[in-house]
Amino acid sequence: MVHATRGFTLAEVLVATALLTIGLVAIATGFQYAASGVATGGGETAAVFLAEQRIEQLRAQAMTDFSAAALEAGTTTEYCLSGTISGGSSNCDGTPVVGPSYRRTTTITDLGGGTGCPATPLWCKEIQVRVSYRPVTGAGDLSQPRAVDVFTVLGPRT
Repeated sequence: MVHATRGFTLAEVLVATALLTIGLVAIATGFQYAASGVATGGGETAAVFLAEQRIEQLRAQAMTDFSAAALEAGTTTEYCLSGTISGGSSNCDGTPVVGPSYRRTTTITDLGGGTGCPATPLWCKEIQVRVSYRPVTGAGDLSQPRAVDVFTVLGPRT
């Protein structure tokens, strides 16, 4: 008894190849979006860290000397290098840097006694820290600017 053996036709092979190609392209695109999301999340995490770090620096200063120069009303801007956050510290200073970086702007406003704060000479300070950055896209270029804002109110210890 002889069985007829039959292989795949050219049309079947071409259809199977086309379907596999479409599936692999979809998977590759998904990986690209996932990698971009991870990079965006990393940038967002670093921006939040830098904002909270500045708030904690000012909070620590307020605990020891509420009238310190670092807590005077006004705005300061620092530039932080991207990728230098390690061990809980950052590399931030007042000099602009080239390339991917974070810009940390701190605005301190004195709040008077009518805002729920103690009367003069004691007052509260509203602190806003804005960290701006441009994440790197999957193509390697800088994307649209993004920003993280953190607000807090500090009062003197009595």
